[in-house]
Amino acid sequence: MDFMDIDGAKIAFRVTGSGPALLAPECNYTWFPELVELMARRFTVIIASPRDFGASTRTHGPYNPDRWANDLRQVALNLGFPRFLFFGYSFTGAFGPWLAQRLAEHGSVAAVAAGGFPLLGDYGITSRDVDAQMAEMERDETLWMQIDHRFDPLAGAIFYRELASLAPNSLVDSAPSPLYCFWGDQDHDAVGMVLPHDELADGLSRRGVPWKQYPGYDHEGLNGELQVAWPDVETWLLEQAGEQGL
Repeated sequence: MDFMDIDGAKIAFRVTGSGPALLAPECNYTWFPELVELMARRFTVIIASPRDFGASTRTHGPYNPDRWANDLRQVALNLGFPRFLFFGYSFTGAFGPWLAQRLAEHGSVAAVAAGGFPLLGDYGITSRDVDAQMAEMERDETLWMQIDHRFDPLAGAIFYRELASLAPNSLVDSAPSPLYCFWGDQDHDAVGMVLPHDELADGLSRRGVPWKQYPGYDHEGLNGELQVAWPDVETWLLEQAGEQGL
């Protein structure tokens, strides 16, 4: 792991592979080495954690989502990539389209492959669920410390509240770059909680957003075996890279 100084914070990052730049942030989870190896076959994979997440500086508030977006943009810029593709799942799956909107004036995010998050629907549902989980975790000091070792859970909750401030469906309807969405057909915790799978699929199709469901996988199951979804994601990202000259 290397560190880059950005506006007074130490931002953790690492780079592997070659090809078009692909940003795959580590926020609440780290990517399995097997997946990183697959990604690095065709892409220059930039794995970075904005402040308050991963091994990067913890500010412990006040939390500023604009800084999180800028941290990732500056890492890519300093590595020589003003534009990049994006891959994320669950938390980072939501982070991708949000980041594309935050950095729209720079055109930084060329395309987003987002898994395990309902890009359509009312994002406040997820935020309220996270807040309820937070209340339970705060009563369990051991659990809180385990989570805090990976990321600042308060920062995570702030991000979901940021999403909740958006109009329903806006991660898709206001997307400045192409999107691809995927999830497990047994994902009732993160996806089905917000929107029935058939409604999500239909809404994405009507908006021209490609998507794929993976049978037999719930949220954590697909997260643990993302190599199952990667070939389809890779094909789509390579198409986007070619069309956009990355």
